Amino acid sequence: MTNRRSSFDEREEYILKLNERTANLEPRRVIQFREIVRKSYEEGSIVPQTTTIVEDGIVEKHEFRSVGLRGFIKLDEFNARDYYWSPYFSDVGRAIARGEQRYLQQQIREQIGPGTSQISRSEPDFSVLNKNIEYLIRNNLNPDTILAPISKRIYLDFVKFYESNIDWGPPRRLRINDAQLKLFWSHKYAKLHSFSIFNSKAGVWHVLPSLDDRSRVTMAIGESLERKGYVEYWVETLARYEVIDKRAFRRITLTSKAV
Repeated sequence: MTNRRSSFDEREEYILKLNERTANLEPRRVIQFREIVRKSYEEGSIVPQTTTIVEDGIVEKHEFRSVGLRGFIKLDEFNARDYYWSPYFSDVGRAIARGEQRYLQQQIREQIGPGTSQISRSEPDFSVLNKNIEYLIRNNLNPDTILAPISKRIYLDFVKFYESNIDWGPPRRLRINDAQLKLFWSHKYAKLHSFSIFNSKAGVWHVLPSLDDRSRVTMAIGESLERKGYVEYWVETLARYEVIDKRAFRRITLTSKAV
């Protein structure tokens, strides 16, 4: 869910007010929420490994993309000792990380444009990937990252083809000649229909840091201002991805046709 309020200043004011409304919340549960959400978000986010992160307050605020969740929990259930909330809190953090990956993939597709070549879904020839990686290496563009679409057929054939070239890590890497590329698979929450090979330094992740601790993710939790008897949480990152060197990217699209 993204922020639907019309004014950026109203958003900041709402977050500040929400964080002040914790008097009736179990303090340890509030701390647990913040710690678990942040931990699962940081563990799931691929942004630090695929981009250059820049704290940015200069870019117009309306240009930032909101990736976030806003939800409600009954106050008595939030405070109840016999409720185990850790898995739920973990899911919230992972959801933000997945949203980031979906946005990153979308922006690469839109900013780079059509793929440079194709791979058949039914009879994939992954030597096409090698050729694109080697092209980037020859031109001193230093590829170090690959975003890969996951499906049963593509995944199994990919692993079989590159069996001796994959370092399962963590981090997971694909070795091609002198290049070692960090390998990230898509998933059902961030679907992908192409391979993207690139230098992680060729794109910038502009982020508007949180109000309290200057981190990439803003967290607010307190008694809801809108729903009486409910705890409201708001977890969000505001970012804008910018490709700064298109030469360092190669997109290889999947096709249903034979290639």
